Amino acid sequence: MADVDTSATRDGRQGQDDLTAALAQAWHGVLGSLPAEDSDFYEAGGTSIDAARIASQAAECAPDVEDLDVTLMTALLDEARFADVRRLGLETIDRTRGGVS
Repeated sequence: MADVDTSATRDGRQGQDDLTAALAQAWHGVLGSLPAEDSDFYEAGGTSIDAARIASQAAECAPDVEDLDVTLMTALLDEARFADVRRLGLETIDRTRGGVS
């Protein structure tokens, strides 16, 4: 699978780079491969226990965002595609932080 771009060039939102990097690192640590934008959690071998581990680890990048781990775990189980999981996590971060760009 291709590496996910975790550079600071995407769109500059506070927390975006941290979440992208943390989510990709947790995915890699748990599933053994770096995700691409279109990587599917289930096709990568993910289980519900894996979703909980990935979400818990990734949510540590934004400790001020309540229930980010729940959002990420639900997204992994329901949406499955890396880009969608990240998008939902970022929406939660933005909503919690008042939409600060």
